[in-house]
Amino acid sequence: MYLDAGYLAVAVFFFYSGYGLMKKGISQKKGFFKKRLPKILFPYVITMAIYWRIYLINGDVKDIGSLFSEHYQSDRGISFLWYVFVYLSWIAFFGLSLRVIKEDKRILGVSCLFAVGVILFCLLTIPYFFWVYDTILLIPVGCAWQCYEKNIVGWIQKHYYLFLVVCFMGFIGSCIARMHPVLLVPAYMCSAILFVVLLNVVTMKLRLQGKILSFLGAISYEIYVLHGIPITFLKDVIPSEALWTVSVLLTTMIGAYVMHEIGNRTWNRLAQGQGIMLKERQHAGN
Repeated sequence: MYLDAGYLAVAVFFFYSGYGLMKKGISQKKGFFKKRLPKILFPYVITMAIYWRIYLINGDVKDIGSLFSEHYQSDRGISFLWYVFVYLSWIAFFGLSLRVIKEDKRILGVSCLFAVGVILFCLLTIPYFFWVYDTILLIPVGCAWQCYEKNIVGWIQKHYYLFLVVCFMGFIGSCIARMHPVLLVPAYMCSAILFVVLLNVVTMKLRLQGKILSFLGAISYEIYVLHGIPITFLKDVIPSEALWTVSVLLTTMIGAYVMHEIGNRTWNRLAQGQGIMLKERQHAGN
């Protein structure tokens, strides 16, 4: 059940990744890569080091190539980290697009073509891995939502309840259609998109705010990259399904918070150091 529903969580991550890239990236062309790459790579490298160490303790010696290859083996917790590669490729594409393309809508159009290209590449190079194919379109969907947010929200509010019912029925229908082998991939794609749209529609009326949600939102990326570790390695240690679930949630959130704080403090110190050096250079120049 967790694995089958997991693609919906990935869809939400990708949607807000695309939304954030479109909203902040357009206004932050200078230093685009410098502001994003360390915060993405640091949790990923730490997580990979933890996987390697746990494997080593269990007597399973792995080299870097083996760890990378397991990113696309769906029976391993480390396979969740494929998200990082897709997200990094999108950041690289988006950052380069900002330097070449000036209009927001053109960047949006090219990002849609890029999404199709990524899906085709995956289809040709790796076996069917449904989280990749079924959620990748949520990045351009997130970009489009941010680009046309006023128009989209305005239209939905005028037809709120009708749209809510149609969206919900479409989501249920696409989930049922997944049972047919021919419709498997498009049905998963549709259900992922409709779920995120449905989530946005519901939260228009139900305002979800508070310190807990803000806290979880701040460490959401770290939660994602880390959660595969307790899922994989606590299963054999904790036989109780309920206790295992609670342990996974607590371990993931505590680890994500610690990693987030270490990263933030590191980048803040580096930024302060660079600021001091810049002031000293300006003072020396005067």
